[in-house]
Amino acid sequence: MTEERTAALRELRAAVDEALALSRAMDEEDCRLASVAEGWPAVIVAYHIGLGLRRQAGFIARALTGEEPFEFQWEPTHNVNAVNALEHASMSKDDAAEEIDQGWVRLQGVVERMDEESWARDVFSFGGRPRSADLVLRRIVLPHLKEHLESLRRTLAESPATAS
Repeated sequence: MTEERTAALRELRAAVDEALALSRAMDEEDCRLASVAEGWPAVIVAYHIGLGLRRQAGFIARALTGEEPFEFQWEPTHNVNAVNALEHASMSKDDAAEEIDQGWVRLQGVVERMDEESWARDVFSFGGRPRSADLVLRRIVLPHLKEHLESLRRTLAESPATAS
């Protein structure tokens, strides 16, 4: 495994651990706070992190299955996110944390089966530009998790419960 990929996986693991800790530490009021970046309840940001890991693991798994690269489009993604924010807004912090945990388990399961040839395969395409599994891990999975983790962190830091 390349040093860059190893570092990305180590950084992902640390971010997952932090997302789990933040999720599990939320009280009921924290769960319902509107997130600073997305405007979703904080519990949905945590849930979204887990869903992202699961979905992105599916992109990377295409290297193992030989499927064509996933053709990403923003509109359907935004629609799914909006539905999740509405339909799951009252979910528990435990359910959100479980989704993060399961998303991480799914990603790890895919990573463990990958060899260097698999990492080089195109698994994702956006705007007609294919991207390898390696690039998806380093430039999509990791930034996505870090972006939403930062939002969750900032949201909870502004919580009245934390401020007092």
